[in-house]
Amino acid sequence: MGILQNTKAATVAQDAAKAIQAGSRYFTPILNLPATRPGFSGGIPDWSAMLDAIEAQGWQLQHWAVAPDKQGRPQAMPLFVRR
Repeated sequence: MGILQNTKAATVAQDAAKAIQAGSRYFTPILNLPATRPGFSGGIPDWSAMLDAIEAQGWQLQHWAVAPDKQGRPQAMPLFVRR
């Protein structure tokens, strides 16, 4: 995993941990498509790393949605629930 992927995963993991500490039942991050992504086909390693980091905090992916941002690039809107 690259430095940027590690940073994104660590940041979202911290947010997920804070949500648990606050007693939240749900965690709803927005995951942006990496700016360096040359195309829209294939896996998105940044998202996989962030999902792993969130689930490692005790969350379970419940729903997944993707919609365009203001520039028309995909962004993911997962819903996590506490295990």
